[in-house]
Amino acid sequence: MNANVGMQYLVAAAVATYTPGTSITYSTGSNFAEAVGATLNWERASGRFYGDDAELDSDNGVLGYTIDLEPSGLSDAARALLLGETVATNEYTISDNASPDVGFGFVRVMRNKGVTKYEGWWFYKVKFGVNSEETRTKEQSIEWRTPTLQGVGAGVSLDSTGTLNFAQHKTFDDLASAKSYLNSKASIS
Repeated sequence: MNANVGMQYLVAAAVATYTPGTSITYSTGSNFAEAVGATLNWERASGRFYGDDAELDSDNGVLGYTIDLEPSGLSDAARALLLGETVATNEYTISDNASPDVGFGFVRVMRNKGVTKYEGWWFYKVKFGVNSEETRTKEQSIEWRTPTLQGVGAGVSLDSTGTLNFAQHKTFDDLASAKSYLNSKASIS
């Protein structure tokens, strides 16, 4: 694993169809904001099995994940895509409906011994929400405030094996290739 030196190109696409045991498809996605930062937390099983006073086996498989995502801001269209706000006559409504499931991705910029690589990360199924938003008056010095989205990821079963898949990533030598990889995942032309 190389040192992380940057993050770019946030993309998302609404899940169009998904039936466990088959592939997942997405509606046309978008590059919805510039990336400021993200914290990914994997949730793992931590079960240990003992016999004869010794550990016989253990499990640390991925159960899910959460992601705290800080975009540069969210347009109305991005709020509709990620949070499920509905629009009628250019007016957006927040309701008690759950946020939609989306595929989500970004490029992680990595460096090792002066060589930069670009990792395209794609998460199959995430449900984002905003739990708090702060708005303040402009004072003598500007304090930049951006929303933080809390995402909860779920695994998807893409074939008959029953294995749950959570994310994919691939490393590239250049940023354009990493973006192209994510565009193909998010159905972006």
